[in-house]
Amino acid sequence: MKDRTFIDPILDGIDALLAWFSTEAKQTIESYCDLETAEDTYTLVARDGSLLSIIRIFGVTKLVGQEEFDMIYNGLTQSLQSTLKRQGHAVQVYFSYDRDTVKNEIAEILSPARATSKRLQLTLDDLFEERINYISRYCAHEELYLVLWTRPYALTKEQAKRANSDKIAFLKEHNIPPFRNGQNLLAAIPDLRDSHASFVRSVVTDLNALSVYSVLLEVHDAVTAIRCSADPEFTSNDWRPVLPGDKIPLREVSYAASEISGLMYPPLARQIFPRDATVIDLRTARIGDRIYSPLFIDLFPQELKSFLALFARTLPTRVPWRMSFLIESGGLATIQFRSVMSAILAFTSAQNALVNDAAKLLRNIELNTDDAVVKLQVSLATWAPENNLRLLRTRSAELAKAVEGWGTCEVSEASGDVFEGVVSSMLGFSANSIATASVAPLSDVIYLLPFTRPASAWVHGAMLLRSPDGKPWPYQPGSVQQTTWIDLMYARPGSGKSVLSNAINLALCLSGGIQRLPRIAIIDIGPSSSGLISLLKEALPVNQRHYVAYHRLRMTPDYAINPFDTQLGCRYPSPQERGFLVNFVTLLATPIGAERPYDGISDMAGLIVDEMFKYLADDGKPHLYTNGIEPLVDDILGEIGFVFDEHTTWWEITDALFLAGLHHQALLAQRYAMPILADAASICRTQVIEDLYGQVRAPTGEPLIQAFGRMISSAVREYPILSNITQFDIGDARIVSLDLDEVAKSGGDSAERQTAVMYMLGRYALARHYYLTEDSLGDIPDAYREYHRERISEIREDAKRIVYDEFHRTSKARAVRDQVILDMREGRKWNVQIALISQSLDDFDPVMVEFATSIFIMDAGPEQAIKRSTEIFGLSETARVALKTRVHGPREGGATFLAQFSTKQGINTQLLTNTLGPIELWSFSTTAEDARLRNKLYEKIGPKEARRVLANLFPSGSVKKLIEERLALLKEQQGMIEEGANLSVADQLLAEILDAYSKNPDVKSLPK
Repeated sequence: MKDRTFIDPILDGIDALLAWFSTEAKQTIESYCDLETAEDTYTLVARDGSLLSIIRIFGVTKLVGQEEFDMIYNGLTQSLQSTLKRQGHAVQVYFSYDRDTVKNEIAEILSPARATSKRLQLTLDDLFEERINYISRYCAHEELYLVLWTRPYALTKEQAKRANSDKIAFLKEHNIPPFRNGQNLLAAIPDLRDSHASFVRSVVTDLNALSVYSVLLEVHDAVTAIRCSADPEFTSNDWRPVLPGDKIPLREVSYAASEISGLMYPPLARQIFPRDATVIDLRTARIGDRIYSPLFIDLFPQELKSFLALFARTLPTRVPWRMSFLIESGGLATIQFRSVMSAILAFTSAQNALVNDAAKLLRNIELNTDDAVVKLQVSLATWAPENNLRLLRTRSAELAKAVEGWGTCEVSEASGDVFEGVVSSMLGFSANSIATASVAPLSDVIYLLPFTRPASAWVHGAMLLRSPDGKPWPYQPGSVQQTTWIDLMYARPGSGKSVLSNAINLALCLSGGIQRLPRIAIIDIGPSSSGLISLLKEALPVNQRHYVAYHRLRMTPDYAINPFDTQLGCRYPSPQERGFLVNFVTLLATPIGAERPYDGISDMAGLIVDEMFKYLADDGKPHLYTNGIEPLVDDILGEIGFVFDEHTTWWEITDALFLAGLHHQALLAQRYAMPILADAASICRTQVIEDLYGQVRAPTGEPLIQAFGRMISSAVREYPILSNITQFDIGDARIVSLDLDEVAKSGGDSAERQTAVMYMLGRYALARHYYLTEDSLGDIPDAYREYHRERISEIREDAKRIVYDEFHRTSKARAVRDQVILDMREGRKWNVQIALISQSLDDFDPVMVEFATSIFIMDAGPEQAIKRSTEIFGLSETARVALKTRVHGPREGGATFLAQFSTKQGINTQLLTNTLGPIELWSFSTTAEDARLRNKLYEKIGPKEARRVLANLFPSGSVKKLIEERLALLKEQQGMIEEGANLSVADQLLAEILDAYSKNPDVKSLPK
């Protein structure tokens, strides 16, 4: 450190004087900033001691029509009027809209999903890139903030004088030097704290009560938001300001003995404005890499119109813009001098008389009503890249025209200081504005504010929806934002249900933070989910593709599933498995065409299930091992040296293989130790059953036991898939789609019964492991307990989902529906999500509708259906009208639907659009022609490249229309179409694509 001389204090004083002069003359960027430091967790401090807090408003959690608008408008007016009737309070409402930065927002929303994709080794980069690039065409980045100011004017003269003298005394007592180059930690006026805290608390409470989803920002987040409004391109997502309480950064220390600011936190103004600004001309200022042009509203709308009217006018212009409403209390004081002079000079002109009358009206409002008269200044700004002044002029003119048409406003862009004009439209930078000041009742001002934009309960989400007018709307299925996860989705065919369901299932696979693929069981009629399965399978590494499977079930012994199989080593089913078996056996023992079984069947089924397992347990008559029926087990037994005799049971074989560490082989052996359905027909005639039910008769007159045995024997005969040892095995697959199209027929009572049986069987085969918990360990043999402990721990952690597609097929299957309701009731306990997809609201039981936490109405349907949906879900008149007029199936830009979510914040009802790009549409397509072409190309050029080529050639996501056109042409030329012609046309199309691709990998169209 160099020695200081006598001249240094003089130079320091001159330097301080010049710094003060440059600040007052506004020669530096810092001089425009009022912010000084942070007071507490949620409060910032201005240089003059003012306190401010920033609230981020995400939007409204319901559809807004006139009724909802009036409710929010009246609520906000009541919330603010009492405070703004008093001196010393101000509110800034800041809104910004920018299409150019929406890609960054979309990337941020999808960042947890992308991280999960990498962690799970899912090769889906092309899909994420497309989401960012494609959805950004329809969306824009929006921000809405409320800045609450409490100014020193809120104090009486005596309070202000005392606060000032107390501060001076404190500085003298502790000999605190001035903070010339750091944050002044003593800038706050303590007397303002209680008043400000009460102001902020009441506004936040009232906003949330009005269904306006808002969050009071912590000071670091608040300053970050301010900096993003100042210089977004130079601000990282990870940037954080340095505020009191943080670690003090290394800075140059002044040599002055009384100068400590070098050891303090750096000034906020320099942190917020990292780059210099330049005034280019009277209408243009450059900040960083952008040039800005400010606009001001000089004369407010002659006809009051809501902000949505202005927003709708700006949408076609595609102009980036921001808008700041600065509302200050004490509006009458602004025109006090003018009103006095106009009263004196009223006789000189009619204009003075009008001014005097207006002032009288405002004074009457202030004194005789609850309404507050406030001062209002509105600033706007638009921007362009720094080297494109012409674009800026065009954007400024477009924005000015849009604002002028908002109820007939007068707009200007002239200001004495263009940079201050730009700053006036920034978030929370200053409590001053150079916009023209107007005086108006608060109720009129509130009417103009942008508080009706839609809000999502999710900040991040692997599924990105949007509002129809382009606000990104993230959604994450199975998240903590909801307490239970029960989805109902309904619409007529062709409305986009399958695509939405596939997108939701994919979003679950990409949930932020998961370490393994979730467990998803899809019970489908047809190949609706085959596209999703194909996408995931091809995205996984080769050694993990067995985790994803699609199976088309057939009514043959090769696909046999024994519903009586238990967990490995378990002689008896778990309570949940037993409950399922009782329901399943009851279903089989229900007369065809009847909704319910005979009285006593359910109780008897429970006893029979218990007796079946008891009979084949170790202390009963277990099945004896038979050499030659399971060669794999036979060979392994020889290798491990197991010695068996004619008394060896399959249970003993199972135990030996398990102890040898051969878990898969043990499971194969255990299948032969299990009871099968045919055993139920014989067990029902045992003495235990006869004693209890022997005297009971069915409505047909026959003994109940005989009726039961007859119906079970019929099931054994009619359903070969149920009558044998398990052959169908999903193995380690976590995401499985089971296509029941061949085995679940529609038609008569017999077909309805078969469909019900297959749904139950499918649910058992795919999801029986979902309901294991640590409580089950007590019922598991000791030798197997540790194996199951690890397995159960993993299952409990995993998200689980059961999807029932074409749920209307179960309309007459009471047992299926009872099982689904049970799964719904207990889903939260087991971390299981349930999704039901059908064609009408009437396909769901009332209790299912009651339990639902996410409703997706994909198609309005007839007037009667709209009325029923409105009544059952308690939809508002606005939602009813939206359902009738704005919900539509897939078209360019996506499918729009009505959604209602039950979240921890309350009910969130929105009109949303599911916009998928060509790559994702091709991934999910289930049309036979599309699937065949896609899968063939997967084999030829790889999944990622195939999706890219198909998206380039057929951005609609399908070739069905092209194939139909070619078939029509073929018929015209040949006079007839032979069977299989569509396949030959598809193969010809494949050859054309491969030929064009070989010549140009970026081919965009096929030769004519």
